[in-house]
Amino acid sequence: MRILPGVLKELLKHVPTVLFEVVEWKVLMLELPKLSRRLMQKEGFEELFTKQCEYLKTFDIELTTKKTNSTNPSSPQDFANKALGLYFAQLFSPHGLFLDLSPNHLDMKDQKLFFHPNGLWTKFHKDFSQGLLKIYDGFFLEQEELFHEGLLICGLTSKNWSMEDRLALANLFKSHFGPSLTQEMTFDLETFKSSFFKIANFMLEKRVVISTDFLYLGIALVTLYSSLEKTKASVNVKEIYRSMRSQLNS
Repeated sequence: MRILPGVLKELLKHVPTVLFEVVEWKVLMLELPKLSRRLMQKEGFEELFTKQCEYLKTFDIELTTKKTNSTNPSSPQDFANKALGLYFAQLFSPHGLFLDLSPNHLDMKDQKLFFHPNGLWTKFHKDFSQGLLKIYDGFFLEQEELFHEGLLICGLTSKNWSMEDRLALANLFKSHFGPSLTQEMTFDLETFKSSFFKIANFMLEKRVVISTDFLYLGIALVTLYSSLEKTKASVNVKEIYRSMRSQLNS
């Protein structure tokens, strides 16, 4: 870990250490230098920036190469709604996603979110991406079978598990989403880390070896939570997710 740039070290500090134990170590050792090159040398940045810039215009989100420093900031509520929308929009992007959604990379002006990404990016493997979207669709569209299918496709559960174990992990994921199906919710980074720890610890006990994609998802969520926690806003997560989903289908 000593070879990692300071920014990446700081981000990884907030990811539960048990998560590193359920990722195949040899694969992780190949991935971390790659992330370092992307962050320090902007490897692959320009190509993703160009594609993501056009894609995010659909959601009234603008990518910038410089931080905007708005002189007329929007309300914390508007900022929180847009920041969460950015996270969901990137999950659906066919091009990849910029991972660092922390406050110093986001700004609001005239109801538009400006996103100034650094070089930390990834593109999920196809199976993980498809499975992840099924998890979110299954939860927020309240389709239980789809939710379980997503967990299976992502490699987070196994057909060889007992139904009791499969339901136990599914319930851990549902608790990770908080009360977002039935009410607005606020975001607390420590609560997120505790929830993420329980999921990773359960998978460690079940000897699950997960994709590094899950680690990258953790980075995106940690930085998102750091932005949302700062606003102290209550957010209707279900409504924002369904809105982003409908924009893609229109």
